[in-house]
Amino acid sequence: MNFVNASIRFQKSSRVRTVRVPAFLFRGWIFVRIAMIIGFILFLVQVLSTSVYDGVLKHAFASRQKLNKELSQIQTTMDYISASSKDFFKAEKMLHAKFGLPLPDEASRNLSTGGHIEPVVQLLRKSSPVFERTAKMHEDVWRIYGKIQNNETSFDALTKYIDQSRSVWRYIPSISPTTGRYASAFGPRIHPVTGEVGKMHQGIDIANDRWTPIYSPADGVVEISQLSSSFGNFIVLNHGNGLKTRYGHLQMSAVTPGQFVHRYQILGYMGNTGRSVGPHLHYEVWKNGVPVNPLPYILPNDYEVD
Repeated sequence: MNFVNASIRFQKSSRVRTVRVPAFLFRGWIFVRIAMIIGFILFLVQVLSTSVYDGVLKHAFASRQKLNKELSQIQTTMDYISASSKDFFKAEKMLHAKFGLPLPDEASRNLSTGGHIEPVVQLLRKSSPVFERTAKMHEDVWRIYGKIQNNETSFDALTKYIDQSRSVWRYIPSISPTTGRYASAFGPRIHPVTGEVGKMHQGIDIANDRWTPIYSPADGVVEISQLSSSFGNFIVLNHGNGLKTRYGHLQMSAVTPGQFVHRYQILGYMGNTGRSVGPHLHYEVWKNGVPVNPLPYILPNDYEVD
């Protein structure tokens, strides 16, 4: 075995000591130093990797929180849209019932997205809660869109029907032409002036103070505005579709023949002209040349057909 002599000198002394050390220990020291260097490098790599990983993890966590917040906001908006669409469909159903139309098909409003889902997508949805949530929201969006899209034709048809109906309702006398108390009903009665028994009263009488305004109950054209021996100042409106309204005993007329009038427009003022025993309005409704009871045409509480 080969040995190496190593001299050891002590400080502040002239003494020197020689030690014989096997030579293979010096050859192994080189590998020990290399191993220490490699270990130190690995330690630095570990520290650096841990720092980077913590930074990435912190950034990913912050991004995840931000994404969850944004998804929650989107979900809130979707819930509002879904609730609004339900209210809209409910209102549409009520309109169909109000106008005597067939109710919309509920099955067409509850269509689901359905369809085949790829295995990879299924795996992602099961392994990632965020992906599952976004996929569910995507399906809900398309479901709401599908409901609205499938009922667009129904909405358009209903809107067209209402527009057409409104153009007709404008000409239906649906409000009281004036305010006051009902002094005489439609039908046979004793004439208050002549005393004739069983005389047919072709309208209703509404009594109030002189100069109380008289309003048009619907759109129409003034057919007659003149002085009559029995009705005094007398007005006839033609509303079309066989409907006419007549007004008697006015103090003064505010319209002329041929004039177009709108609902709530003033026709004149209540008076006591003609064959009358007190200030009142004699109001008649004629349908296809026959006088009918005006009361069924007058909606309660100032409502109107419009």
